[in-house]
Amino acid sequence: MRLADLVELAEMTGARVWLKMDGQRATHRWTVIISHPGTGFHHRRDVNRLDHVVTILRDELVRLPGDWSWLREPVEDLNEVAEFYEEQGGAGEVVVIDRPDLLR
Repeated sequence: MRLADLVELAEMTGARVWLKMDGQRATHRWTVIISHPGTGFHHRRDVNRLDHVVTILRDELVRLPGDWSWLREPVEDLNEVAEFYEEQGGAGEVVVIDRPDLLR
């Protein structure tokens, strides 16, 4: 599965996933926010790497109602996505990813 697929499938179950890569920060450059309007669930965390974001998504999404059996499938493009956005961040940009199509 691709990272965009993971985010899109999460959103199909009612979760909202928002990612940010802040190239202006020395550490904790990645932010993940997960919410689920139907349940009032809200989780936010800043971490150093995109693979940590995926771990958080997996750990937190299973707490929400829905079928999460697909959630442990490997994310095949994780390194490529991280490299692309961290390169942009290295130029001092702040990148907000609030739609799965931005990960494609």
